[in-house]
Amino acid sequence: MMGRLFYLLGEGIRALWRARLPAMGSIFTIALTLVLFGGAYIILSNFDRATRRLQSQYRIDVFFDPLYTTKEAFQLYQKLKDVEGISSTEFINKERAAEIFKHEFGEDVVEVLGTNPLPAGAVVLVARGYRTARRINRIADDIVQTPGVTDVAYRGELVRILERYIKFAVYGGLTLGIIALWAAIFLVSNTIKLSIYAKRETIDILYLLGGSRQFIRFPFLVEGTLQGLLGAGLAVFAILGILDVINYILEQFVLYRLIRPPYLALALTSLGIALGTLGSSRSIGKFISPKALRGR
Repeated sequence: MMGRLFYLLGEGIRALWRARLPAMGSIFTIALTLVLFGGAYIILSNFDRATRRLQSQYRIDVFFDPLYTTKEAFQLYQKLKDVEGISSTEFINKERAAEIFKHEFGEDVVEVLGTNPLPAGAVVLVARGYRTARRINRIADDIVQTPGVTDVAYRGELVRILERYIKFAVYGGLTLGIIALWAAIFLVSNTIKLSIYAKRETIDILYLLGGSRQFIRFPFLVEGTLQGLLGAGLAVFAILGILDVINYILEQFVLYRLIRPPYLALALTSLGIALGTLGSSRSIGKFISPKALRGR
């Protein structure tokens, strides 16, 4: 039994070697497909982490009427907690506003003007499920319509840019990945078809000698699976290398690293094997079906 299994595995490996040029095209296409899908997966996995790091981009600074007393301003601040989409709030009284002004501009506003004209206000953080440009705009509109609120400030344009580029990277990668996926299945199928044509006389002999369809099909299934496995190996190597380069560049400028999602290598390997197996099954089902064998 083991000898028979090793024979079939050896036949699959030999078939792959004989058709090595078309097989190389299949392997590289599978690798490209997996790199695209793996890249999109990494971006999605790092998105939440990146938004937590950039949470200052998802905050809204609220300014109250300068004529309000501290007590009146605090009462107004309490109302902000009822606005939908806010995860946390911080009250900024006039003294705290003066401290922030000095930290930002290096000047003591009281010493410069002789009084503190800065209004009380608040800082609100947008909840994670509301961190899109459209929802932040709506929250800001709700806040600014509150009586006693004179103005709001937030980095809406930066949020829109982040949103736009993240969507472009993810959806672009997935679209290219789907196109490459079909190309990979086609190329694997074509390679297996060439192997079947090259061994058609051997297949006929095995069939006439009573070889089962599973026995005849198995080496070609091994050939396709090996193409998927080799493509997955190349993809994992490429993605890890690209990730190291990107992290090196990021650390030089923003002290930030992209994390590698758990089970990335296992997921890509499984997908690669599935692509190779699916591509080979496509040709096997068409050219080594009972009908095809009887019609030779």
